[in-house]
Amino acid sequence: MKIKIVVNKPYEAAVGDFVKSIPYRNERLGEVIYAGRNTISHINVAGIDLSIKSFKVPMFINRVAYTFLRKSKARRSYEHAVALQQMGFDTPDPVAYIETYRHGLLYRSYYVCLMLTNAQNIRQWEERPDCDRIVDGTAQLMVKLHRAGIFHRDFTPGNILYDPDYRFYLIDINRMKIGGNIGMKTMLKNFNGINENFDALRALALRYAEIAGIAASSQFASQVVEESRKWWSKRHKRIDRKQRLKERLKKSQQPNSK
Repeated sequence: MKIKIVVNKPYEAAVGDFVKSIPYRNERLGEVIYAGRNTISHINVAGIDLSIKSFKVPMFINRVAYTFLRKSKARRSYEHAVALQQMGFDTPDPVAYIETYRHGLLYRSYYVCLMLTNAQNIRQWEERPDCDRIVDGTAQLMVKLHRAGIFHRDFTPGNILYDPDYRFYLIDINRMKIGGNIGMKTMLKNFNGINENFDALRALALRYAEIAGIAASSQFASQVVEESRKWWSKRHKRIDRKQRLKERLKKSQQPNSK
C-alpha cells in the first residue's frame, strides 16, 4: 500500500509520529463525534486536541479521478485551510493530510486539523440570546468571502463556527472555490441552506446588504428569501423521493405473505 503524508511543520515535532501511524491503526481514532458518509474523531495527542476526518473510500470511477484528474478531498481541505489563513480568514489550523493508495488508485484519505473545543455552530441562531451578534458576524464573514472571490459550496450553519469572542471559523472546506469574481447568482447560492426560518434569513440578508453597500437592501433580501424557498422546496422533494424509493426497496425484499 502506497501512502502519502504531509505534515504542517509547526506540528511535526509534537504529533508527527502519531499522524504517520494513522493509516495503520485498526482501532478508532479517538472519540467519534460524527459518523455518516465520512467519520470525524477527536483525540488529544501530546496535549493537542486534534480533529481527524476520515473520508469514505470513493467509488471506483472517483478513485480514478482523485488519482489522476483532481486532488483528494483531504488534500483540498488542507490546502484550502492554508490558503484561507493566508488570506486572513479563520479556520482550524491544518495539521496534516494523508492519502493511501491500493492497486495504484486512491483508497482512503484523512484530514487532520486542530479541534476547536470552545466553539459552536450557528444552527437556529434566531433562537439564541446573542442572535444579533451571530447575524452580524455571519454577514461580515460572507461579505469578506465574496469580496475575496471565495465561494464555499457547503456554506451551511453546521460549517460556520464561532467562539466566545465571536471569532467566526469555516470548516468542511474541501468543496470551495478560491479566486474569481462572485456574481449575484453565486452570491445568492451561499444563502441557500443556511436557515429555513425565512424571517431569520431576511435579517441576515439585510445585514449583508448593509455591509456590502447594496442600495436596494429590501429588494435584495426578498430575492434571497425567494431563491431560498425554491432551494428548500427542491431539497424536501429530493428527500421525499429517496424515502419512497427506500420504502419500495424494503417492501420488495420482504417475503410474500400468504
